[in-house]
Amino acid sequence: MRQILIVFFSFITTSCFCQSLTLNLKTNKSLMPQEIDYDGKPELEYTFNNKIIALDYFNENDNNGSYIRMKLQGKEVYLKMDKQKTSKTKRIFSNEQYTLTFFEIIYGACAGEGAQYINGKLLIQTKLEQNTINFKGSDTYYSSKKCQETGNG
Repeated sequence: MRQILIVFFSFITTSCFCQSLTLNLKTNKSLMPQEIDYDGKPELEYTFNNKIIALDYFNENDNNGSYIRMKLQGKEVYLKMDKQKTSKTKRIFSNEQYTLTFFEIIYGACAGEGAQYINGKLLIQTKLEQNTINFKGSDTYYSSKKCQETGNG
């Protein structure tokens, strides 16, 4: 019984510690995505203030991964999707410096080429700071069957 209580207490302490790390990040309103150059018809295109902030990216070294390309703090960065934590209403991308969580995603009309319009919130996190903004865009990741079947037509 004592061992079970120790394990249970250990789990609670670890869980609380992990949650407090996320909650104690300093909010930095200057941690904002900047406009990125457009390079053709993307499968994923997200905007902020009517400027493109994220596009899909093909990594020749990782055919199984889904990536996005963004500009953060003046530098172009590439972030890989965490497919195990990504769902219809939440997409998580990360690299060594950033974790981006697109969440509270709401779906709209079909956007063409199998994509669907979406809008939601974007949480940008570093090890020390975070910021949340609203975004709009379109992607093909979880678009409706209707949008997928419509394609270009």
